[in-house]
Amino acid sequence: MRNTLLTTTALVLSAGIASADGHASISWSGTAMAGIARAGAAAAVKTKNTANDVLTARLDILVVDTRAAISAASTKTGNDTNITAAVAAAGTATDVSLLANIESALTNLTNGIAANTYEANVSFIADDAAAVTELKRIKTYLGASDAVAAGTVGDFKSYSEVNATVTGSVTAGDVTMTAAMSVDAGTGYTFADDKTFDAAKTNGVGLDNITVATSIGTFKIDEGAIVHLVDAGDETNADILYTNTFGTISFSAAIDANKDTDLTAVRGKTLRGNNDGTVGELTTQAAVAADVAWSAKVSMPLGTGSAYVAMDEEGGNIFGAAATLAGVGLTFSSKLEALEEEESADRDNSVGATYVMGATTLGASWNSVEDGDQWGISAAYAADGLALTASTDEGSDWSVSGSYLMGTGASVVGGVNYTEDAYLGLSFSF
Repeated sequence: MRNTLLTTTALVLSAGIASADGHASISWSGTAMAGIARAGAAAAVKTKNTANDVLTARLDILVVDTRAAISAASTKTGNDTNITAAVAAAGTATDVSLLANIESALTNLTNGIAANTYEANVSFIADDAAAVTELKRIKTYLGASDAVAAGTVGDFKSYSEVNATVTGSVTAGDVTMTAAMSVDAGTGYTFADDKTFDAAKTNGVGLDNITVATSIGTFKIDEGAIVHLVDAGDETNADILYTNTFGTISFSAAIDANKDTDLTAVRGKTLRGNNDGTVGELTTQAAVAADVAWSAKVSMPLGTGSAYVAMDEEGGNIFGAAATLAGVGLTFSSKLEALEEEESADRDNSVGATYVMGATTLGASWNSVEDGDQWGISAAYAADGLALTASTDEGSDWSVSGSYLMGTGASVVGGVNYTEDAYLGLSFSF
């Protein structure tokens, strides 16, 4: 509804300005692709339990420990001590060490029950058997997030897609208004490890954006499609982008005109479902990023390079710099997104370097997040219409792609990556 209103208003205003001033223009451009491709398989991954999972396990182990403590005066102190040690160690334990403590407790309890020589009262043996059952259940739900199995490589199939954009512009005095509309038809393919085939279009006509350039700055209106300036992956994107230059300083602000809620980020929660005094099964609720109403960014030249800083309403922020030293392009950034700030997470610090040798460009990057992909390297070659790129990282997430320009805007394109995504086709612009 709001897009329709904005579009109608823009077109009426554009028509009025064009009639009054006569300075109007219209242009169009487009791209098309066709070929064969397949979707690769998601790699098997090893995941860790969240802090909430570990906290719930600690609480559940305390239930076991309380039950065992009833017979603490008995001769089975070794087993009681072992359970108690598991609880104490869980205070700072990772999910891996917590599982190890549970394994140790299970071994001692099971061996003691089998030997049946350490207990004068058989009821204590029943208590130990109940403890074994409960510890096994805790072990099961902690181990549930140990791994995600690999997916299945898809079959090759064809794709074809056409995109065309019509742009109209009118000028009156120091105000220039531009409106763009696009038409998208067919099924496309995007070569990336988290994207493959686009859905076939049922209605491929859409308003791209409206831009109003004035003496006091430029306003771009694109409902729900303008990324915020700290977290480009924010769940709710902005509607309006304002940009301006003050001397050598560039300023921009992204605004969400339809902010959903004023609440801060919702933390991930671990729920235990039974209300009858027994310990329920584990359910994990994922954390949700805060809905950011605004974000702003300032950038400026710094020596032979540049620097920038950005922040948003919910406490997210990022700063960084870029420069060239002895022919090497260097970049640095330090980011803390709104959700990470809410959860008191560590900052994501990243550095990158590029070096050009004739037609070849070498690149390297590193970040502080210990996720198995801390470093990456890449190489690119471009000459005589041939372009090749290759990259890999710490987790062996490799990719190779290339294109060859056939003339008149048409290129043969192809690539393959570590998930076995693969494609071969034609791409051209008009």
